[in-house]
Amino acid sequence: MTSSAEMDTYELIEELSRDLGFGPEQAARLARAKPLIEPHVHQVVDRFYDVLGKNPTQRSVFEDDAQIERQKVHLRGWIVTLFDGVYDRNYVDLRARIGRAHVKIRLPQRYMVSMMNVLRRELGTVLERDAPAAGWTPEETRELLVAVDQILDIELAVMLETFREDYDVRMRATERLASLGKLAASIGHELRNPLAVIDSSTHLIGRRTAEDERVTKHLVRIREQVERSNHIITDLLELARDRPPIREAVRLSELVDRSLVGLPRDGARVEIAVHDDGDVVVDESQLRQVLFNLAQNAIQAAQSRVTIDASAKDHAMHVEVADDGPGFSLEVRANLFEPLYTTKTKGIGLGLWLCKRIVDKHGGVIRALQEPSGGARFVIDIPPG
Repeated sequence: MTSSAEMDTYELIEELSRDLGFGPEQAARLARAKPLIEPHVHQVVDRFYDVLGKNPTQRSVFEDDAQIERQKVHLRGWIVTLFDGVYDRNYVDLRARIGRAHVKIRLPQRYMVSMMNVLRRELGTVLERDAPAAGWTPEETRELLVAVDQILDIELAVMLETFREDYDVRMRATERLASLGKLAASIGHELRNPLAVIDSSTHLIGRRTAEDERVTKHLVRIREQVERSNHIITDLLELARDRPPIREAVRLSELVDRSLVGLPRDGARVEIAVHDDGDVVVDESQLRQVLFNLAQNAIQAAQSRVTIDASAKDHAMHVEVADDGPGFSLEVRANLFEPLYTTKTKGIGLGLWLCKRIVDKHGGVIRALQEPSGGARFVIDIPPG
């Protein structure tokens, strides 16, 4: 038997259909049942999202209620086409695109199984109730339910295959980053010493030339570039370390304040609000790096204003960092957390990737949202330690 790694998705589904015994006869049953399902699609979809909404982790994947309403429209269309009776390459390609959309929003793979089970149950309930009234015999109804199970198994296989593709891509990227990390650690340590010498030397020269404004101006620029270089080295060394978080209780307001020490404001007004101040159990040094990076990015993008809103409830941490800048396109947003991806002329594309990795290690979620009025908003949710 050919392995899934050696065939495209359509070939994989053809093989699975043969194994399941799903063919033209089963497809015809589903097409015949389509009029039974169409009047109840809204009800099935609402039930699906009722179940989804009870799981906070699944619910947090979606930005807001408006996005959920858009997804409901897509799900209604998806359910109807389950019963079209045509399962060709175009059908499989469409399903693969849906699966990749789930990958893009980082819906955890395990929920594909549980949520497919919800659909299986809801569709089965409708058909068991309505098929006999529409003239289906008990045997025909039983065979119809088998066909529904088969097509949903095939659908689940397509979805999981897209997760496997994404996993393979990320594993290759991880391997490249591991090699880069070893090189970065070696170079980073070697660069730290000469940068320290440059920094201390500029301070000494500055004392002796304090009255010369031209010299002072150039010394300030040198120190700024040394600081920028040190930030890059810190990111590179963090890439190499990949250490697990060491979680301890810290007051949220203190964490936010300490995270912003040394943050260049560049003319932007930074407004900070901490609500429901309390302890959160996190790795303070790692979360300080996350908040510093997000605030720095917001300041660089802002026209005039950056807001940082944080709250702690039952040791869970919620932080939002927003700016009034231009925001980002859909393409940029889809790649924001990818390693080595950057839209800046001066950047190496590790900052947001490191932020996401740290948040992931804390079992949390970080999201990038486009503000309706323009600007960007980054939202972090970290569960109790």
